[in-house]
Amino acid sequence: MARGRLSYPGMICCAAFMASAAIFAAKAADPGIVSKVTSSPVYANGIVTDNRTGINIFLQRPDALGDRLLDPAITGFGIEPGGRMEVELLSGFERDLNIALDSSTILLVAGTPQQAITAKQAGYQVSEGGNPNTFRITPTRPEGMNAEQLIAGAPAARYEPIPQRGIKIIHIGRNMAFTNRGESGAAAVRFYGADGQLTHSGRAELDFLAEPLPQVFPTNIPDDKRNRNWQRVRPGTVVGVDRGTLPLSLLLFERNEGFGNAGIEGVGVVPMFQLNGIDQSLSKRFNAGLLIKDADGDGVLDPKRDPVIGGVRHEAPEGAKGHFPISPQKDGRPYLSRPTGELDPKAASRPGGSILDVFYVAGDTPGLYRVTFSLFRNLLDPGSGTGSTYSYSVVVE
Repeated sequence: MARGRLSYPGMICCAAFMASAAIFAAKAADPGIVSKVTSSPVYANGIVTDNRTGINIFLQRPDALGDRLLDPAITGFGIEPGGRMEVELLSGFERDLNIALDSSTILLVAGTPQQAITAKQAGYQVSEGGNPNTFRITPTRPEGMNAEQLIAGAPAARYEPIPQRGIKIIHIGRNMAFTNRGESGAAAVRFYGADGQLTHSGRAELDFLAEPLPQVFPTNIPDDKRNRNWQRVRPGTVVGVDRGTLPLSLLLFERNEGFGNAGIEGVGVVPMFQLNGIDQSLSKRFNAGLLIKDADGDGVLDPKRDPVIGGVRHEAPEGAKGHFPISPQKDGRPYLSRPTGELDPKAASRPGGSILDVFYVAGDTPGLYRVTFSLFRNLLDPGSGTGSTYSYSVVVE
């Protein structure tokens, strides 16, 4: 890996510091097992009107609503012996009939980011359902697909502290069989038992984008595709440095038209406590830090000279102290975002973009810490509003 050894800068900061991360979430149409539909985290324009569709459908359970199901300690869904699963794009998606609905056009995922449960490994087949916009997933083994045994196929996934298990996300857009049409779309997921009776169902909607925007996504391209969401740590742990932890890694895209396009290079995170004289509108929007692009290439992040392109918010247990995000250091300089191909040559063209690593210092209080990275709709204009966002969760025990 070209990333090399990264170091934690601790409380020491450059003089310039002191001188001075939807995915677009869905609108939930009703409760049920679908929590939201978002852009796929490997395709910058998966929800742009008149572009090919690249989406993720997130599942939930009554005891694990929203992103809680992404906690690896909670098991996702399976398919009963003799049962089936259906995924239907209800509206807003135009089917390309020249592309079959099979395992090349849909991917079952155990958790973010993109830990695939492959058809060969898990034992299922994909076919067209009752209409051209419906995927039918059926087990190929008599025992069906037991959720406890559905672990991602990536070798590293089996060695996670807590492996993700069960179906939690459905990714549509590998071999792109659909195009977004209109202003919005809706998707549904249904599970059936061996008797053909409906056992679980849900649906959600999302708004399409009128034009491409900068995007921030999660990624597991570094570190052998290990999961880095919902890491469990002790108080004060430096996530990304201390043994058994990984950085919070992000995939950044500028305004792109598809795979392989340039990302946003030279970006790092500066925690708020290292910044003086910041515009109050920014400090109110982002309580944890700012995303700054090293525009002059001097390897130093200075918001007086370099553009602020977004920021970081975090939610923490009441009374918690000492928690913050920060860029790693390498050779005494912030380790900034760089082309994806430098970390994995195979990923240079698909998905492309840039990868940003962020360390997170855990607070002193046990509980859930939610770290949200946001980009401005127009990277050079903080007044353009918040565009794409992504949230990592860290559990302090």
